[in-house]
Amino acid sequence: MRRSWLNTLLAGTVMMALSIFALGDQAWAAEKKDDKAVLDEVLDILKEKGQISEEKYQELKTRAKKEGAGKVLAGFEGWTPYIKSVDGQHKIEFHGRIHFDLRAYEEGSRNLDGNRSNVSSTRSDLLTNFRLRRARLGVDATFFKYLDFKLEGDFGEQGSSFILTDGYGELNYWPELRVRGGQFKVPFSFEELTSSRFIDFVERSMVNNLVPARDVGFMLHGRLIDGMVEYAVGMFNGTGQNNFETNDSKDYAGRLLVRPFKLVNLPPLQQFHIAGHFTHGDQDVHPGPAAGTSLQGRTDGRFVFFPRVPTRGDRTRYGVEAVYAYGPLGLYGEYVRTEEERNLGPGGSNLGDLIGQGWYVAGTFFVTGEDKAHGKAPKVKRNFDPRTGGLGALELVARYAQLDFASDGSLPSPGANRADALTIGFNWYLSPNVRVMFNWVQNWFENDNMTPIRGEDTSWELFSRLALWF
Repeated sequence: MRRSWLNTLLAGTVMMALSIFALGDQAWAAEKKDDKAVLDEVLDILKEKGQISEEKYQELKTRAKKEGAGKVLAGFEGWTPYIKSVDGQHKIEFHGRIHFDLRAYEEGSRNLDGNRSNVSSTRSDLLTNFRLRRARLGVDATFFKYLDFKLEGDFGEQGSSFILTDGYGELNYWPELRVRGGQFKVPFSFEELTSSRFIDFVERSMVNNLVPARDVGFMLHGRLIDGMVEYAVGMFNGTGQNNFETNDSKDYAGRLLVRPFKLVNLPPLQQFHIAGHFTHGDQDVHPGPAAGTSLQGRTDGRFVFFPRVPTRGDRTRYGVEAVYAYGPLGLYGEYVRTEEERNLGPGGSNLGDLIGQGWYVAGTFFVTGEDKAHGKAPKVKRNFDPRTGGLGALELVARYAQLDFASDGSLPSPGANRADALTIGFNWYLSPNVRVMFNWVQNWFENDNMTPIRGEDTSWELFSRLALWF
């Protein structure tokens, strides 16, 4: 029954996509003012003012189209190199980012042992180290104005290996209804959907352990009522980035964002939004009897305080967020809850669902007076330049997060499985495309057997980053 229902859904989706492309063929013939080339707009203005006749208008447009055919322009928009056609129909942009990090731990910090505890004296150390956290190169392309493509890969922590991050195509003619297919981020969580170029902290919070990242699938999304409402619905493999599908089931995801004061002339409230999101899917491994594994709990520094446990069955995620910015101030927070079934086998061995839940609240403030815009680089008033006295932009940041795992059934490590983390630090923007980041994190653990330092229920971690992007 489920397979039949899924086949019907897939068939309907394909028909919808084909109808959208068919409508798009007609729609592209109707040119929109916002998408016109500069020369077209000039000719329109001359015609409206009666400076040229309709006959001359059509003649000049035809000549301009012939002269521009096949010609390209190249240059930079800010730091971003591009190639585009003269008529504005096609454009290719080249992007990249480098994140060079230092990660340090309190003396004596070690990973858990093979028995999921900190008892063994032979545990591996958490080593202070430098790392190339991200080294990404990508291409964003637009063809015929309304067909977008993105291809990006990472050479960072994977060493010499190339790891695909994003690879998708999108039809973007209607802001109200866009169609995307390929590998990209599942529409879930403000923190995850914010690019690593613009996250306020070196690492996303512990709550991000519960959140889906990239997956292969398709999505319908858009903006309504002049951006007051945004929505996204999609279907994904459910196996994550660059992983093969393991069963016939798919994950379903949805997100709804509302800016209630978007259309109200109250600047202090216009950047406020609330959003809710969910995913649901069957995580049974197919074929064979092998079970899957649960989500895990780990700190910003990747100390795993709750290792994965076997699961089989449905996994449901849902969460809410609230985000605000005005002037130099930014505030936001999220709550996420996950439920994972543990139908592990015959003989009454099924266990209670594994429940994961977490929340965080965060605040930022530009002491140099720049305006906060979430998901964007600030407009730095004075780039760093000792010769002219430019100091760049300085932003103070703070966050408190909590992550907890529990189950009605037994867990391999008895006792509480909660961790809390306080992060404080700063972002120093030398320019809109270069920043230095520093974070100090204090962690508290409830389970004495699952801590980095035996006999201590706290530990600290320290991070710094030099980030550049174009």
